[in-house]
Amino acid sequence: MPLTPPQPRNWWDLPLGGHEKIWLSIVVLLGLSMFVMMPVWHVFGAQNSPTETYRVSPDYYWEKATKFAAAEGGLSRKVEAGIQPTGDDVYLGALKFGWFPNVLVLEAGRRYRIHVSSKDVNHGFSIHKAGEPSQKANFQVVPGYEHVLPMTFTEAGTYDIVCQEYCGLGHQFMLGRILVERGR
Repeated sequence: MPLTPPQPRNWWDLPLGGHEKIWLSIVVLLGLSMFVMMPVWHVFGAQNSPTETYRVSPDYYWEKATKFAAAEGGLSRKVEAGIQPTGDDVYLGALKFGWFPNVLVLEAGRRYRIHVSSKDVNHGFSIHKAGEPSQKANFQVVPGYEHVLPMTFTEAGTYDIVCQEYCGLGHQFMLGRILVERGR
């Protein structure tokens, strides 16, 4: 550690050293390649969510989710384990600090259209198969928008729905469940 400060100099006027030029070139090339790859991944990558999105009032969507959870209107039926859709459409609502309905019962190998929206604040819709560290899906749920996520669960089992967006003091308790049963 020096006892005196360095002499005042104009550091910007000093020429770059060879190793500085190499590292600066690497950083610039890496930044440019990432800039180019963003639109390429968007066009050719399969990571983008194939969703339909509708602008709806939170109260309107909440009526649909409530009817679905109550098994009214023929959209679903109550079974011992939770709520099971009668068709391909599943209505799931997010609110502080839970998912409504809390437990869905789906069939493996069947394609579902999972409708999600929030009643109050932004939430994260993340699906994790119980006992596995990786996510099966991760999606932002925003009030005022109904997102339709096409999903097919290929394996039977229990899947946890976790909120990945901090939504308040009870955020850590915001859990839902999807029970996927073998096809009949």
